[in-house]
Order: sequence, then C-alpha cells, then structure tokens
Amino acid sequence: MKNISGYFSELLLLLLLAQPARGQDTLRTYGPRIGIDLARFGYLFTDPRQVGAEFSLDAEIYPDIYPVVEAGYNSISGGGGSFDYASSGMYARLGADYNLLPAKEKSIHHSITAGIRYGVSFFSHRAGRIVIQSDYWGDYMLDSYSRKLTGHWLELAGGVKTELAANLFLGWSVRYKILINPEMDPQVTPRLVPGYGPGTGQRGFGFSYHLMYKIPLLKK
Repeated sequence: MKNISGYFSELLLLLLLAQPARGQDTLRTYGPRIGIDLARFGYLFTDPRQVGAEFSLDAEIYPDIYPVVEAGYNSISGGGGSFDYASSGMYARLGADYNLLPAKEKSIHHSITAGIRYGVSFFSHRAGRIVIQSDYWGDYMLDSYSRKLTGHWLELAGGVKTELAANLFLGWSVRYKILINPEMDPQVTPRLVPGYGPGTGQRGFGFSYHLMYKIPLLKK
C-alpha cells in the first residue's frame, strides 16, 4: 500500500504541474485511447513462471464517462506440491469509468476515476505427474489431467491518469475482484484464471500501470 500511495502522490503532483496556462488551446480533444499494462512486465521479476500482456481501449463518449475494453493473455507453468501444473488462455473485460475530477478547462484531460468491469476468461489448464500418497497402497502416480474452462468475475476499479504530453497518458488503477464461478473445476482448482488471478480465492485485488495514447480525431 505504501508503493500505491507513492504513485498516487506523484501523479497528483503531475496533475498540478501540468495545468495549462491561460490563453492556450481551450478546446477538448476526443478520440479512442489505446493503452498497454506495464505491470505485466513485472512478472519477469516477481514471478518468472508467468507470462502475460494486456491492452486497453477507452474513449470519452459523454462528459466524464469512458466505456472501457481490456483484453490480454496470461499463462503460468511449473511444478509445485505433488504435481506439475500449467494454465494459459485469453481474457477480456468490459465496463466503464467515471471521472471524479471534472476539468476546470476543457483542454485538461487528467482524471481520477471509479469504474466497474465484467471479466471473462477462456483458458485451459493441465496437471501432470500427480503423485497420490497412501500409507496403505504406497505412493503412486496418476495420468495427466487437462480441461478447458471459462471463468467469470466482476471488478470494482479506481485509479488516476495524467496527460504527460499531448495525447500521451500515464496512470495506475487498483481493482477489487469477485470470482462468480469459483467451482469451475471441482477436480483441480485453477492456480491461475487469466485476467483474474489465483482461482483459489473468490475475492482478490489487482493492480495495473497504464501507458496510453489518444488518437486525436476531434476537437470541440
């Protein structure tokens, strides 16, 4: 939480420093905003077993309202416990953000947002070399197990975005996630539901760090 607070303070400072001087362009720029989640590259340091990438698309279609589409890929592999495990698949989220920081001038695009998402993941997972321990029969190994699954969840999101340069944005968001179908596989609980996180918990938190570019299509 200390790191999150640090990001929050730094970005709020950027909001203050980036206020345009009077006499500059007073028109508001509209267009789709395309982004990448830089936090996914953190897997290289925090959990090398994971590989992932996520992209986002949003646009201000009404004052302070931003429909959002997010999509990505996530996988994990490696041994652990009494068997080897791997999971991989695609996911998507649909939702909207609301800007809680109304602009003092139309040309200001900084935002503090609250939003909601519905997420769905299509993935497969498999377990191999499953060792069953038995004092009576002795330890023995089962054949590999695999299954295709679909995960569904909801998210409550809050975050900050600041315009570093014309149409270039940097920001972060924190997400509270609720898994709708935790019993998707009663045989082997997924260690990773792509886009959601560990399938062992019906609730969890996520963090994203966004770099985004707005395609300027309209000014008014």
